[in-house]
Amino acid sequence: MPVIETFSVRPNEFILLPKQSTWAPRPENLNDDLNRLGKRFDPSWLLTENLITNTATGRGLVYFFSASGENCVLRHYYRGGLVAKVSTDKFIFRDVTQTRPYQELSLLAKLYDAGLNVPKPIAAKLKHTSFTYSADIITGAIPRAQELHSYILQQALEPAVWHQIGATFRQMHDLQACHYDINVKNVLLQQPDSTSQEKLLSEKISSTNTSGELLVESGDEPQIKVYLLDFDGCKIRSGDAWKSANLARFKRSLEKQRAKLSPYYYDEDCWNSVVQGYQS
Repeated sequence: MPVIETFSVRPNEFILLPKQSTWAPRPENLNDDLNRLGKRFDPSWLLTENLITNTATGRGLVYFFSASGENCVLRHYYRGGLVAKVSTDKFIFRDVTQTRPYQELSLLAKLYDAGLNVPKPIAAKLKHTSFTYSADIITGAIPRAQELHSYILQQALEPAVWHQIGATFRQMHDLQACHYDINVKNVLLQQPDSTSQEKLLSEKISSTNTSGELLVESGDEPQIKVYLLDFDGCKIRSGDAWKSANLARFKRSLEKQRAKLSPYYYDEDCWNSVVQGYQS
């Protein structure tokens, strides 16, 4: 059963939504709701409405904004490699279900519902002609997060977090999801919020000593959460033969960055922790 619903906004233009989406248009107000949804894919409209909270650069500009109680990320689909010299953002159109936004949104919905830490799939939009299409996707923003790459440029990461990275890859592979571009920049580390830290502290304050001082039990700090990003072009694959090569791709990305940058807080002990997490 498809996990994505397709709504026609006008001829050759569609909005895609995961089933049970809170952004789903109301049947009695279908056209108005779809038009309102369509505006959220327009950066100039978001800017006019003062909804943009931040921007970031990647393959094109990425916009962070808030709407309908969601903190969102808007990203346009661009081509990469040599083909981008011919067309920056046009893709061959065959069928809506074969487009990049449909497939990415569908995969994210499956992984998100299965409990993997990935961005929440929210919506996508595409326009097509007889032969080509262009598209945008909106996913949930991940607050208090930093790329793994940026983090280990600045400081070392605890072995427990490397272990968690490996365990997250294993969870993705157990769901038979192959991330074809798994690299150090597609792993996000989310810091715990202040509420979690305060709660942990209150739980660890267990008693007072004879001097009336508070005693705090030793223990781990609130865990950093590991998220995986950028599932554009990724697939569900059968079998297990591809999984070791997929993991090795991530190791190569770490080694490539270490060879170019110094300091870069990654070594074989870090990788051993990743492998232990993957095998746990």
